[in-house]
Amino acid sequence: MKNKKIIIAAVALVAVVALMLGIWFLTRPETQEGAKEITVTVVHKDGSEKVFTYHTDEAYLGPVLLAEGLVEGEQGPYGLYIKAVDGVTADFEVDQSYWSLYVGQEVAMQGADTTPIADGDSFRLVYTIG
Repeated sequence: MKNKKIIIAAVALVAVVALMLGIWFLTRPETQEGAKEITVTVVHKDGSEKVFTYHTDEAYLGPVLLAEGLVEGEQGPYGLYIKAVDGVTADFEVDQSYWSLYVGQEVAMQGADTTPIADGDSFRLVYTIG
């Protein structure tokens, strides 16, 4: 009887994992292959803005930002944690500051290294306190 419960539990676990993977594959952000031009606007602590234009074949934003030297960060449990942008460091431990990522005018729903890019996309990195 105990073995039957273990088998049923294992089958149920496999079914749940398969369902979750299926949902992820159906809802994941789509990427675009080939050459793309994107713009990244950096909004500094004082409100000044600086616009960068990049040409890339990358599918996701994070690798572009790192390769171009616009950001510095470290890989964390949720992906790339951006610590510095355009030479300016945000330190949450010191003054609760961090860099916010926007896709167009909306706050990004994922990290930079999982944000897909398409030709003509615009992004903003905003120095944020609080």
